Amino acid sequence: MKQSTWLVSSAPLRGAFLLLAASSFAAVPAAALSTCLNGGSCASAQCSGIPGTFADYIPAAAFPSGADTPIKFIDPADGLHHRFVATQQGAILVWNTQTHSFNATPFLDLRNDGAGAGLDKVNYDGNERGLLSMAFPPDYATSGKFWVYYTSRAQSSPTIPNGSIVVEGYQRSGGDTEVATTTRTLLFHFDHAATNHNGGNIVFGPGGYLYISTGDGGGGCDDGAGANGDGQVSTTLLGKILRIDVRGIAVSPAPPECGLDGVSQGNYTVPNDNPFAGVAGCNEVWVRGLRNPFRFSFDRETNDLYIGDVGQDNYEEFNLRAAATPVSTAVNFGWVCREGCDNSSTSPSGCSNAGCPTDTGTTCQYPTRSASGFTDPILCHQNSGTSWSSAMGGYRYRGSFVPSLAARYMYSDAGAGQVWVTTNLNPADPGATTACCLGTGHSGVFGFGEDHLGELYLVVGGQGKVECVADATGGCYWADWAGFFEDGFESNGTSHWSSTVP
Repeated sequence: MKQSTWLVSSAPLRGAFLLLAASSFAAVPAAALSTCLNGGSCASAQCSGIPGTFADYIPAAAFPSGADTPIKFIDPADGLHHRFVATQQGAILVWNTQTHSFNATPFLDLRNDGAGAGLDKVNYDGNERGLLSMAFPPDYATSGKFWVYYTSRAQSSPTIPNGSIVVEGYQRSGGDTEVATTTRTLLFHFDHAATNHNGGNIVFGPGGYLYISTGDGGGGCDDGAGANGDGQVSTTLLGKILRIDVRGIAVSPAPPECGLDGVSQGNYTVPNDNPFAGVAGCNEVWVRGLRNPFRFSFDRETNDLYIGDVGQDNYEEFNLRAAATPVSTAVNFGWVCREGCDNSSTSPSGCSNAGCPTDTGTTCQYPTRSASGFTDPILCHQNSGTSWSSAMGGYRYRGSFVPSLAARYMYSDAGAGQVWVTTNLNPADPGATTACCLGTGHSGVFGFGEDHLGELYLVVGGQGKVECVADATGGCYWADWAGFFEDGFESNGTSHWSSTVP
């Protein structure tokens, strides 16, 4: 069974993509779409007439030893000349956009570095464990608060078992905007015995809530539990996307309820319109039926949610929870009962479907399958015999400096190293959506970043660097803006003037 080894360069590499996307469920009836397809090679689907390209933004040589695997790139949108890069080893680095270098002192250091400088919290194993994500709220410029998601080393106060999932908050220093305090606000932790399928994304989204993705607990086929597996049951936090309020201002909030080891610190509330708030299940759960949703994003214009879910042995898939779907609807993407647009018991995955609804259909139905009530992915591709292995969710491009990419959804795969974009997105006809390969050579993409301008970045952790998605000239002059006279306005026209680049 594939163990979703998306960080291991020697792991078998399988999968491929063809995007079938829509920005809203509104006015889109349930309809049979195409089956999951073979292929998806760049040689046969190269983009034509889309001059977007890529450039090294933070090169591998810039990363310090012991903190050289970037996992998340964040623009805190605080109006200052810096960006933050979380490394899987556990250090959050500060990139100075004026000196084009990292600060000597990390913003926050959660590493076990053997010298006592770190907080000795992160369990990093070089595979799927480590510091996996961070998130800055919309009010970060004034509040100074931020949040992290990591797999833990054993901790004693409070008692946290080795390998547990931990989500906790920290505070920017009052006297230095590029150093954080080490006092944590623990939201929750829960046991995660397996080393893989940790999920690992946290994002502030619609309503100002914090959205958190978790894997199904690891192993293969959700441990063969069928409908009783973590992805399907509503009584665990695994295999889900959670929705909580870290501000404590939810209207008529539900109390924190869940946690595999019963641990909840009470430092958050649950919106009362979450699907399971006040009923049987975990109040925190918002979306279920996922395997290992390592990266997801909200479209900044529509609030549609795109989820890259790492597959088993048959398919890599992307799912969509449209903003038009009522917030309280319990969307279920089907894992482990379904994989891609097929039954997960199909070889080579061969997963148990015990207790699952009878649904043997092999075509995608969107938005909801009539037989089972599951929501099929908006894209899936058979991965057997190809280099795709670990779906990496991206963003729908909403920037302005690469006009050829306008409104296209961009995504990748950690194994294949290809970057794909949609060539047609029509919410009224999702089956007609098409995609093409924009570029190759990006093996080890661990996600994407989006800055305050809507421009996009590739976090190529497997190669220890961050790339920017560039315009036709190959430059990303907006990425590290530092002053009026470096914009090249005398030779590049008004589009490069400082007044157009905040």
